[in-house]
Amino acid sequence: MSYMNPNPDVGNFPGYEPVWGFAGTGREPHLRRGDTKIFYVNAGHPAASDNNDGLDSLHPLTTIQGLINRTIAGAVQPVLESYDTIYVSGDVAEDVVTGSYLQMPSYVSIIGIGPSRYGPSWTGLNAALPSLDLRCVGWRIENFRFYGKTGAAAVVLRHTDSGADDIAIRTVIRNCYFDGMTNGLYGIESHGCYDVWIEDCTFALWNNAANTACGMCVTTTPLAIPYRNYIHGNLFHDSDNGAIWPCNGSFWWDNMFQPVGYAYSMVQVLNTSVAANPGDDNLLWGNVFPGDYSIVGGYNPGAADEWLGNWASDVAELEVGDNGITIARPT
Repeated sequence: MSYMNPNPDVGNFPGYEPVWGFAGTGREPHLRRGDTKIFYVNAGHPAASDNNDGLDSLHPLTTIQGLINRTIAGAVQPVLESYDTIYVSGDVAEDVVTGSYLQMPSYVSIIGIGPSRYGPSWTGLNAALPSLDLRCVGWRIENFRFYGKTGAAAVVLRHTDSGADDIAIRTVIRNCYFDGMTNGLYGIESHGCYDVWIEDCTFALWNNAANTACGMCVTTTPLAIPYRNYIHGNLFHDSDNGAIWPCNGSFWWDNMFQPVGYAYSMVQVLNTSVAANPGDDNLLWGNVFPGDYSIVGGYNPGAADEWLGNWASDVAELEVGDNGITIARPT
C-alpha cells in the first residue's frame, strides 16, 4: 500500500512531511491549501457577461461590482470567498463598493493585468463617488492607474463612518499610480483604518482651485486616527499637497516627496499630525524630504515622532546634520 498525492505541485511545504506523513507507507503527502478561486473581469471582451461564472478568462465577467453583488446576495453562481483573486484586464469604468466585512469575505485580491507597469486604468463613473470604496477586511489592490475624481477620492478606506460594519482594516494597496489629472481631489482617503499597507505607489497632479487636493489624506475618523500603518516606497510629486495622514505608531520609510513640482507646489508636504487629529509615536527613516525642513515648510510631525535618518536638503536647520541626514523631527 502506498499513498500517492493527486496534486504533488500544489501546497508543498518542505520540512513538514514528518509531521503530516503516513507512517509505514513509504510515501509522504504534501499539505494542500484551500481551493481558492480566480475570477476574470474584462468589460471589453466580446464574451463578457455578469451572468458568466467568471472562472474562465475566455468568458469573463463584465464588472467587479456584479461579482460583489451576487456574493452579497448569496447567489448560486460561484461567489467570492476569502483569499480569492480577481484578475482585471481592460479599463475599469465603474464605481465599486465592496460591502461590509459581515457581507463580504476577507483577504480578496483585485489585480490589474496589462502590458505596462500600471495595467488597466480605473476611471470610475460618478465624479462625486469613489472609484473604489473599500468596506471589508484585508483586500489587496495592485497594478492599477487610478484617475482622479473632482468630488471624491479614487480609493476610500472605511472605518465605521458609513456603517458600523464597514471596516477596511488590513488593506494592502501596492504598485498603483494615482493620477490626479490636474483636477482630482484625493488619491487615497482613510477614515482611520489600522494595519494598512500602502507600498510602491505614485501620487501626482492632485490639484484644485482651493489647493486642498492631496495624494493621501485622513478625513473623518469616528473611532480613531490610523495606527500601525506602513507607508513604504511611494513617490509624491507635482501636487497641492503630498500626504496629510495623521497617524499613531506608524512607519514611513523609503518615500520621496517633491515640494516644488513642474506644475504645482505643495502647501503641506507630509503631516503625521494635525491640530484636529494629533498623531504620535511614528517612526520615519530613509525618506527624501527636500525644501524647507520645518513645520512652516509643510512638514508637521507628531509630538513624540522620530524623524531620524532621512535625507533633507535644508542643512541650515538644526534638525538636519551637515551631511543632509535628519537628526530630529522638524520644528
